Amino acid sequence: MERGIARHRACAVALAGAIALLGAVAASPAAARPSPGPTVDIQSAAWLAPDGRSITVQVLASCPERWTVTEAVVRISQPQASGQASFPLTCIGSLRVFNVTVPAAAGTFQLGEAQASASVVVKRGKTQRATDAQLLQVDPAVLVELAESARLESGGGAVVIGVTVACPVGTTGLLSRVNVSQSGLVSGNGTYTPICDGSRHTFAVRVEASRGVYQPGIAQALTFADVEFEGMVFSGVDDDGALELVN
Repeated sequence: MERGIARHRACAVALAGAIALLGAVAASPAAARPSPGPTVDIQSAAWLAPDGRSITVQVLASCPERWTVTEAVVRISQPQASGQASFPLTCIGSLRVFNVTVPAAAGTFQLGEAQASASVVVKRGKTQRATDAQLLQVDPAVLVELAESARLESGGGAVVIGVTVACPVGTTGLLSRVNVSQSGLVSGNGTYTPICDGSRHTFAVRVEASRGVYQPGIAQALTFADVEFEGMVFSGVDDDGALELVN
């Protein structure tokens, strides 16, 4: 089962930029040599957990081979909340990407803007430091989870599957779909609308077979839980390739 977050705007752009940057570093002749000091770069996109208790941000960092990391920390602040988290940087002389989840030490984070800073300190006889600061655009993370089994109904003409969704306060749930297919011969879709209040909600979604008849056994399910924030659509994704259909 795979779970993820799909953003229809800056997520793909940020990821593509990070990949392109890593590719450029790898292609450069200078990449074969350790960098002269540590580096750290905070990406501008960030994702708010549905309950507001953490923000996840992407960081690119590196340090010269055989140096020891004494600090690798990201700090995030908003007027009503702040927090910090370390990330597992090791000195291998090349750039790496880290997804760092920063919990709120007090209060809860919100959608919108947040100030972030990062610092990397390394030591090998002497100490070197790298820092970066960035104004983040905090977008919603949408979490969705399909049940591991679904109940057959109407003689196999439909199945009922549980779909659990959580999305942050400030977003609006949109009509979302779940598809259940079996052996490439049977397929159908059902719908639900996420409730965005920061809590987990489970929906019993009825999926009518548009062709064929479902049988007890293994099937496949896929869902996109869609929400809207400031005119953009954000999706949580779950894919279950071993859904058990039971009577």
